[in-house]
Parts: sequence; structure tokens; C-alpha cells
Amino acid sequence: METKHTEFEEMRQQLGILKNKLENQTLINDKLIRQSMLHKMSFMKKYTWFSFLVLLFIYYAYNEVRVMFNLSWWFYGATVIFMTFSVCLDAYINRFNKEAFLNGDLIATSLQMQRMKKLRKRSLLSGIFFMIIWVSWFVIELYNGSGAANGGENTSMFYGMIVGVGVGLIVGVAIGIWIYLRMQRINSDIIQQIDELKKETE
Repeated sequence: METKHTEFEEMRQQLGILKNKLENQTLINDKLIRQSMLHKMSFMKKYTWFSFLVLLFIYYAYNEVRVMFNLSWWFYGATVIFMTFSVCLDAYINRFNKEAFLNGDLIATSLQMQRMKKLRKRSLLSGIFFMIIWVSWFVIELYNGSGAANGGENTSMFYGMIVGVGVGLIVGVAIGIWIYLRMQRINSDIIQQIDELKKETE
């Protein structure tokens, strides 16, 4: 009887050790997955800082374009406001808390990722609408500012600028779509990781 009791105690101790190992393994997996998610989100932060640097360049560069091609202050002001709003909106959508990723509620994090995807999609659709208006306005400004409307000597320069704008627009749209798809994919990957982690802990 005493021998059976001793064997039972040993089995209970071994089960306790195994349980602790499994719990420690789960904690390690949780930590690794959270760090992986945080690493993926670092792209958002780098993009945000880069966008603000580009915005400062836009303030200067577009003023030079305004002077060179005799564009109106109204167009320059609208361009600056539109670009500033776009960059700030992206920063708002892509904001995240590092501490929440490492130690916060994963369900709340998953909901935040879903919210990011929805807001980013709405931002893209509205951005396309305003970009169409901006490009049309820009062409009109160039047409009048270069003197092409009156058949001036800068007419050939106007057509050259149109070609340049067209090429730049195609490249810009391609880069924008790539960034959009990558950000959406990052959010989707994190949501999937959280779902898998939740299944392991259930």
C-alpha cells in the first residue's frame, strides 16, 4: 500500500513538472509571436517617419514648381493641405502601442489590426477621388501658367511636363499600391498569428 502511495506521488510530481514545462513553452511561444508581430509593425513606423520627411520636401519642391511654371497660390495651398492631411491620416491609421503588442490583450490587438485595414481601405478610395481632382487642376494650372493656352513659346514645355506628370503618376500609383498591399498583408498576418496563438492556449 505504501509502495503504491509512493508511486502515485512520483507520478503526480512528474505530471507537475510536465505541466510547468508546457506552461513555460507556451509563454515562450507567446513572447516570440508577440516580438514577431512587433517586428512586422516596424514597417509602419518607418513609413510614417519617411512620409513626414517627404512632406517637408513637398513644401519646398512644390513652391519651386509654382514659381517656375507660374502656378497659383491657391493650387499650392490646396496641394500642401491635401498632402499634409494625407500624411497625418496615414500616421493616425498606422499608430500602435509597443507595450500593447508585448504585454497587452491579443483580442484587442486583433481588433485594432482589423480597424487599421478598414480605415486604410477607406483612405485609399477617398485618396483616389481627391487625386483625380488634383491632377486635373494641376494640368489646368500648367496649361495656363506656361502660356500654352495662348499658344506661347512654352507650349512645347507644357506637353513635356504632361508626359513627365503622366510617368510620375504611374510610378507613384504603383508604389502606393505596393505600400497599401504590404500594410494590409502585415495586418492580416498578425491577425492570423493571434488566431493561431489563441487556439494553442484554448
